[in-house]
Amino acid sequence: MDLDLGQVRAFVAVAEHRNFTRAAQTLFLTQQALSKRIGKLEEALPGALFRRTNRGVELTEAGSRFLPSARELVRLNDETVTAATGAQPHLRVDVIDHRLSPLFVLRRCAMADPDLRVERSTRRGLVHSFDPLLAGELDLAFGWAGAPGQQLPAGLAQRLIRLEPLIALLPPEHHLADGDAIRVEDLREEGVWLPSLAGPGEFREFLRACFGGWSVPIDESGVSFDLRHTLEQTRFGKPRVTLAGADMELATDLNLRRLPFAPSPRYPWSVVWRRGGEPPALIRLLKLLSQLSRKEGWCAYDPERDWVPGGTVIPAGGR
Repeated sequence: MDLDLGQVRAFVAVAEHRNFTRAAQTLFLTQQALSKRIGKLEEALPGALFRRTNRGVELTEAGSRFLPSARELVRLNDETVTAATGAQPHLRVDVIDHRLSPLFVLRRCAMADPDLRVERSTRRGLVHSFDPLLAGELDLAFGWAGAPGQQLPAGLAQRLIRLEPLIALLPPEHHLADGDAIRVEDLREEGVWLPSLAGPGEFREFLRACFGGWSVPIDESGVSFDLRHTLEQTRFGKPRVTLAGADMELATDLNLRRLPFAPSPRYPWSVVWRRGGEPPALIRLLKLLSQLSRKEGWCAYDPERDWVPGGTVIPAGGR
């Protein structure tokens, strides 16, 4: 049996994203074309590789057995093509979620280095990248490397490259909307509204550590299907305060007030990689990340006005 590499690559993309839509976007395919490739691969093996759930898709037992070999097939193919053509290899980078700060950072890197080639995945939390990094299935991953209860495994290195401010979003009718900033302590009664709070576990830990220090509750009531839905409910529903990262691309047509918090929570984004034997393309990217971080003040931090989690190591020059 000869496997079709395009079908194998499609399988790996869906396995990593656990979502057909995001996998199709990564491969520049329509969702219909992606589903057709997966269907043909399941006919060839044979057997179902995925099962659909309310949260997306999950690997079947057969899919879990096939995944390590499938990743290796894709890796060997890409290395062979690179060796034959001399083209710069793609770096495999996990960005956690396509809406978050890592995409902002990578876009800035691409502007500074047009030859940069990145293959993205979204594993929904740094902890899910540890084993793929150690196994050589990933080159780099973004996330909060110092999250409580999340110890960086031996063999991995990390570097803080961005302290992203969290900003408040609220309707203009809200009683706090006329100020220059939202004092965190003023939210002790109503809290911060984040309906259907999900996302990476380290982000939830960050919110608890930050707002819990001021006894500000996180209101998870209600239902939200995506960020746009949350913002629409914030604008047209009960006047409430929600939040987002300053690097996120947010809807401008809803006329929401965007205000800083006081003090300003700064989410610590690090990059994590396997120590030793780093490929030249990864060394080049790490150097570029450090240069841009210093040049653009991504880790600028004022302890009088900003809040960062305890134990965060600020690079020299960040304060």
